[in-house]
Amino acid sequence: MASAVTAPTQNSIPDGSVMQIDEPRFLGNRMIGDTVLTDVEGRDFRVAEMLGKPVILLLSYYGCDGTCPTMNAELAKVLAKVTRFSLGKDYRVLTVSFDRRDTPGTAREFLAKTGAVAGRDGLAAEAIRAGWRHAVVKTGTVEGFAGEVGFRFFWSDAAKAFLHPNVLVFLTPEGRVARYIYGTRMDARTLELAITDADWERISNSTAVFDMLTGACFSYNYAEGRYQLNYSLLAGVGSLVMGLTLMLLGAWTYRRRMARRDAGMMENEGERHA
Repeated sequence: MASAVTAPTQNSIPDGSVMQIDEPRFLGNRMIGDTVLTDVEGRDFRVAEMLGKPVILLLSYYGCDGTCPTMNAELAKVLAKVTRFSLGKDYRVLTVSFDRRDTPGTAREFLAKTGAVAGRDGLAAEAIRAGWRHAVVKTGTVEGFAGEVGFRFFWSDAAKAFLHPNVLVFLTPEGRVARYIYGTRMDARTLELAITDADWERISNSTAVFDMLTGACFSYNYAEGRYQLNYSLLAGVGSLVMGLTLMLLGAWTYRRRMARRDAGMMENEGERHA
């Protein structure tokens, strides 16, 4: 496992470097399944209990009145538009606070706040209960938990707020980091493809040529933080298809020509015997 990132410092001078996640370093890193979290009902559960399906991990702090509730509410709105997968059945969502002062009570208040922001366009409460948990870290440290996925944060005394990246972390069913998607790039198609990406091994073995094709035809653009058509692959496949088509067309033309020749020879042979 990659080493933990530096713990947050309490200073009035913002550290802008925390906004950058060292993706090459943490992609493929496996989370510690034995870490215990506590949800809004005060129930303890291990990270491993969330696994077995792809997980969208969102690190927030529940005292935030800005981007954290907005990110969670926006995720609820966008996931309501994801039709390929069903929350709870095909994937799960986990929001965890990185503020050690948070409690199940503040998590519950935060959930109510984000639900109000999401409004009627967001996921229904039943869907959230089926597959989305809001929690705080019980065992270990919040720095250690966040550090497993390369997430860093900085408390500013002057702003009385945390500086941190707004990012969705996609975990495989085994708990490995598969993808980072940043909040400003959030849309239903991107999330759907990222879930497919995280769940690639199970889907490719069980269903879906469709999922295999989408995984192949779309590649992740790290510079822009979104999926885009894999133009080089599509061009290669197009060239291959065209080549095969020309070969088949040539073979068909040749067979027709040979059939006409054989028919002509048989006709001439018949006339000579007549």
